[in-house]
Amino acid sequence: MPARIFSLRFSFFYAFLMIGSGLSLPFFPLWLHAKGLTVGQIAEIVAGMTACRVLAVPLAAMIADKYRNRRTVIIACGIATFFAYMLLATASSFGAIFLCSLVVSLCFAPVFPLAEGFSVDGSVAHKLDYGRMRLWASISFLAGSVGGGALLQFLPIGTLIYLIVVAQGLSGLAAFFLPIDPDRETLKQEAVSASGLSSLYRLLISGSFGVFLIAVSLAQGSHGMLYSFGPVRWDALGFDKFTIGSFWAISIMAEVTLFGFSNHLVRRIGAINLMVIGIAVGVVRWALMAYDPPLGVNVLTQLLHAITFAMLHLGTMHYIRQTVPPGLRNSAQGLYAAFSGGIVMTAAIGISGIFYSSLLGKTYLIMAAMSLVALSFALALKRTSPKALAAADTSDFRQT
Repeated sequence: MPARIFSLRFSFFYAFLMIGSGLSLPFFPLWLHAKGLTVGQIAEIVAGMTACRVLAVPLAAMIADKYRNRRTVIIACGIATFFAYMLLATASSFGAIFLCSLVVSLCFAPVFPLAEGFSVDGSVAHKLDYGRMRLWASISFLAGSVGGGALLQFLPIGTLIYLIVVAQGLSGLAAFFLPIDPDRETLKQEAVSASGLSSLYRLLISGSFGVFLIAVSLAQGSHGMLYSFGPVRWDALGFDKFTIGSFWAISIMAEVTLFGFSNHLVRRIGAINLMVIGIAVGVVRWALMAYDPPLGVNVLTQLLHAITFAMLHLGTMHYIRQTVPPGLRNSAQGLYAAFSGGIVMTAAIGISGIFYSSLLGKTYLIMAAMSLVALSFALALKRTSPKALAAADTSDFRQT
């Protein structure tokens, strides 16, 4: 398949992938509340959906590794998510909503991690810029959150679930346009000896991968205070709803801009150094936010999202591709997603909830401390094989 066609197809898929997430992340709790659920019941649903991520992502990744067919798994999960949301739309009691929400999470959780591994491998095989495809996922999330917020100014919150159903339906259909995995048969032959639970276990307990997993999971998890209580704190400081929404838009556009130069950054800086820089800047970002800064500094801290999230994510994706055998890359992606977006993020949000009432904005200092611990692990990782990874970076992009 020509490189241009691969890029167009994957960008098209990304452009629809996160619209539903952009709708659900800020507004799904409001829909649950409108259904008559208590704060405790909403918390149970959110916690249950997070727990499902921890199980669903590694399982789907192992299936993709076993059969060497990420595309089919992504399509199946995407279509299943559409029907799961349709089922959720019909639920009314707490028990029914709880069960349907778990099914939604089980179906959708594997899609993004598998797509990430797929697009990174494809970008290297076709000498493309991964970030220029990936930025469409960020744009689709922004479209969902901003567009959903605009629509819900005029529509009742009960219509949210139907907006998500439509968005997930479009995402499921877009998955059929995904290209075929590059060199799939070659990968299958190379991967067969590396796949399996025993190989995955050896990867998990290996020194370098374990250090990597702790570093990036703690660093991504340090965003937990921002994602959960950031808007609450801004509101308490007197920022209006438009300004708060603008903060999110600024962070996503900064993220999109960085992804547009991803190959240049990986080639010049290297995967491990990208992670180290992203984590180090996280310490600064959370320390600044801990002292309730004025508008201009808040804009700066949101611009830093391009480094604390996007640069870290970029380094993470390329590190996995460079160091993990082909037959285990999907499983490695699954472990990363389960640890960072599941276990550690849940813990960080829980810690933020415990301390926010007494520490208020100073809760960000706990996130800064998490970043400091993550930085120590990232620096230890950097000392293991920086020369080998630097060589990999150069060979991957010598034709771009």
